[in-house]
Amino acid sequence: MRTQSRPMPFTEEQMKQVFDTNLIDFAVQNGFQIEKGDRHSVHVKNSGGLYLFNHGRGYYCFTTEKKGNIVDFVKDYFGQDFKGAVKMILGCRAYEMTEHYVPPSEKKPKGDLVLPPKDKNFNRTIAYLTGTRGIDKEIVYAMINAGKVYGARTEKSGYSFHNCAFVGYDEAGKPRYCALRAPSADSSFRQDVENSDKTYGFCMEGKSNRVYAFEAPIDAMSHATLCKFHGIDWREDHRVAEGCLSDKALYRYLQHHPEITEIVFCYDNDMDGKLKDGTPHNHGQVQAELSAETFADLGYNTFIQTSKSKDFNLDLLAFREVADHIQPLKLESELER
Repeated sequence: MRTQSRPMPFTEEQMKQVFDTNLIDFAVQNGFQIEKGDRHSVHVKNSGGLYLFNHGRGYYCFTTEKKGNIVDFVKDYFGQDFKGAVKMILGCRAYEMTEHYVPPSEKKPKGDLVLPPKDKNFNRTIAYLTGTRGIDKEIVYAMINAGKVYGARTEKSGYSFHNCAFVGYDEAGKPRYCALRAPSADSSFRQDVENSDKTYGFCMEGKSNRVYAFEAPIDAMSHATLCKFHGIDWREDHRVAEGCLSDKALYRYLQHHPEITEIVFCYDNDMDGKLKDGTPHNHGQVQAELSAETFADLGYNTFIQTSKSKDFNLDLLAFREVADHIQPLKLESELER
């Protein structure tokens, strides 16, 4: 039986235009900022480990260990499917540019941080954090009520993007840092808002003399959720998310919390991490050891708490999966009595 084949949604000429489009040009047109990388690539500012190759035909992210061509890039960082990615690339018309290489941008003095507009509701953010990420609802709503988490909506090139926003404030209550994360397990998009100051991290204030330091806000909230599951008051201890492997936000937080004498470093367990030359390197744990030693020299009691998997959110999801399996068994056992 003969079946009629579907017509291709794009012509051969259009697909040629897509793969002839320089990825660096496309990224710059869509709001990404480029800075100096190495002789083979440029670094995307405020992205962590995202690098675009100088030839404009691909990218690699050391944080997620993902790589690919321009279509893969749009799928990963803009949450598009194949058809949406192709349409977006064709719509930007970067393939018409005669100068394909975008030189690294020079550092400019930072202006004021402007937070992205709030979405009409935060349903996507709440569903992502409580459902996909398994974070306790009380903790998510506490952060929303404190203005530290919200659903953001931005417009770029005629497209609407919905993201989770994580905000850090200064001592006067002014927003100084904002990290965006796509509310989808299928998207790799994460970026700091322009003019963010990483010395002001995402903080969960506590009352004790102990602070936990994390790389990301989701890990801080996941750790708090695990504490709650084990009967520990999650509001008791302080938590600071650095937004990277740096202690700048922790330094600032300690300056304003002299009651803290104990620091627990909870950085990622990058078991599969590698250096640029392919050498195995557990980035998070190496930094945790360095940081613990540095702050011990400053007079703090320092400890390292390592997640069983890559990070505390994956530990939380694994814990929930086991708990969800045990609960029905317990109920079934009680019914048999």
